[in-house]
Amino acid sequence: MAGKSKETVEVIVDDIVADPELIEEHDPELQELILGEWNLDAAIYSILVGHGITVGYLKDIDDAALSEIFSVIKWTGHKYALRKKLQSWPESSFYSTNASHEHGHTSSTSNPGPSNHCLLPSSVTRSHLEDVLERNEKGKIVRNYYEKHHQLDTEHKKYLAHTIVDYYIANDRYFTLTDMARFAHYIVERFPSELAEIYFNPRDNSIGKKHPSGLLYDRFHNRNKKSLLERKRKSNDDIDHWKEYEAKAVALSVEDIERQNCHKNWLRNNQQPAEKVTQLWKESLLLRMRTIVQDTEVDKKNVLAEWPRLTDENGYLLIDADFCSIYGELGDLSNIFNVWEGFVERFLQYVEQKGLNDDYSRELYSRLHETNIPKDSRDFICCTIFHGIVKPVRTSSRKLPTILQAQTDMCYACKTEQDFSEAVAELRDEYEANAVQFFPRIYVIGGTEHLFAFYVVRNFSTNFHHSCVASILS
Repeated sequence: MAGKSKETVEVIVDDIVADPELIEEHDPELQELILGEWNLDAAIYSILVGHGITVGYLKDIDDAALSEIFSVIKWTGHKYALRKKLQSWPESSFYSTNASHEHGHTSSTSNPGPSNHCLLPSSVTRSHLEDVLERNEKGKIVRNYYEKHHQLDTEHKKYLAHTIVDYYIANDRYFTLTDMARFAHYIVERFPSELAEIYFNPRDNSIGKKHPSGLLYDRFHNRNKKSLLERKRKSNDDIDHWKEYEAKAVALSVEDIERQNCHKNWLRNNQQPAEKVTQLWKESLLLRMRTIVQDTEVDKKNVLAEWPRLTDENGYLLIDADFCSIYGELGDLSNIFNVWEGFVERFLQYVEQKGLNDDYSRELYSRLHETNIPKDSRDFICCTIFHGIVKPVRTSSRKLPTILQAQTDMCYACKTEQDFSEAVAELRDEYEANAVQFFPRIYVIGGTEHLFAFYVVRNFSTNFHHSCVASILS
């Protein structure tokens, strides 16, 4: 499968070489360097752009990476033309390491196996890995998960790989195969239950393994693949995912409507098993959309009456499932970790522009201007003052929550763990006495200047999280 994906990207890059107008996002700096200063063939620029290479990446690129980029036989001449220019470019790694690097490659006849391959010189150290984990929200999640479970599941393995690759992307550095091998080595040192080959597995000619693989390699080299494929397939047309599913919903056949109505009836009368609820919910998505599209009188009450699982304690997960079905990767909540800082910045700019009317929100907002406010405190404040911007809506014909009620219903602050336990017990007793459904609520422990614990409390469970952002996502 990895070989097939690589061939697909090569075909697309080949198309770009043949027709440079397919390049959607030109890189003026790279274009000036390749075509203007070095006077190289335009095809070299097209190949580099097609692989997402920038001038910053070009500075760190090594022989192995160059061979990966110019892997098509007919591009060999382009590879050596570029390599010659890199050797005379003071900012290139080839400039100072050319002689030893060349010797290292000519003296070896085959690559070592994946489990015992030699580590080439690299600037990556164990402390480098620790620093990357400390700086990134996903990295902290991985560390805390491992401390608790002494192993990493599939999701957290991906988090770890993404954290490392995102560091290189953010710093506009090319992730060389040598650095990947080093990181894989130190990952095993830091997380002993892991295998280095999961994160980086080099090519091995002795067993016919032509291309490297692993989470680090795939993440770095495939990050542009989907956009390349989409540009080729969609011809620069942005797809409205909702419209696409809306058309499918309207075009449902009689047989599909009957089948999904059976799913709907089952869901109306069953809350368990959870796996079947999720499966049938996903399979009945188009019927829900068809109802929304065709029924002009539809409102929230009708939707909740027809699909009562939405009112269950975990009903919000079904909304997430619908969003992920329609929008694919855009619906992956883990992506919020990657864009959270940008969201906070824009949200606070909006707050500054619109202003806050309630005293509690204004008090919290004023603390954001204090020096060295912890990140979790900032995120808690943003979460809370959100309700000062987006006003609460009526929950029944007789009840319109105040801004403060909406804020504490979303995120409740306690000074101590004892206060937290008492508040949860009191709230559960109140809800049970009034026969009111218990919806998830975030609790933060500590003062605004230092929050040290975060919980998401549901009807029958309490889950600890290491950060405010993680509790919001949960």
